[in-house]
Amino acid sequence: MNNFTRLISTLAVSCCCIVASNADDGGSTIMSKAEIDATLKQGLANLATGRTVSDFVMRHIGVGEENMGVSVVQRSKTEANGVESGIAHTDLDEIYYIVAGEGTMVTGGEFVDKQTSVSSLLGPMERGEIRGGVLQKVKPGDIAIIPKGMPHGWHEMTTDTISYIIFRGDPNKVMEIKTSAD
Repeated sequence: MNNFTRLISTLAVSCCCIVASNADDGGSTIMSKAEIDATLKQGLANLATGRTVSDFVMRHIGVGEENMGVSVVQRSKTEANGVESGIAHTDLDEIYYIVAGEGTMVTGGEFVDKQTSVSSLLGPMERGEIRGGVLQKVKPGDIAIIPKGMPHGWHEMTTDTISYIIFRGDPNKVMEIKTSAD
């Protein structure tokens, strides 16, 4: 990662993660660069064992009327296969900050033969084949804003892995609170 990308990554995490919380000392919640780097390293280790996705919730805290969360996600290389599929979070807005790797996201459109479920991690979800979605290339430093209910997935990854930090707005408090790294 070059110095500019490190700077942008540090600034994004610092600006987006320093939010008011219900901490006992009244201070903000901060995730250090060392903690983020260790989480990224652990995610790559998970992928090396054959997993295709590693998703760590670093924090998910109450911020007054709603909750906010930060997760680190990594995925193994995906080839385009002619069928776009994905998910939609009915209660979560997401912002992806691409840290490493490159790929093409599919966002928007509509589900064909939509299936619904409730994830213990992310609450109510929809999934299925996406028709009419928009393909958009992403690379380190890019940010994608995905509103609640929008179908989204990965068309392909052009690198062996992709790593991104997700900031989640949770107005309906469907995710469990996580206030520390433990």
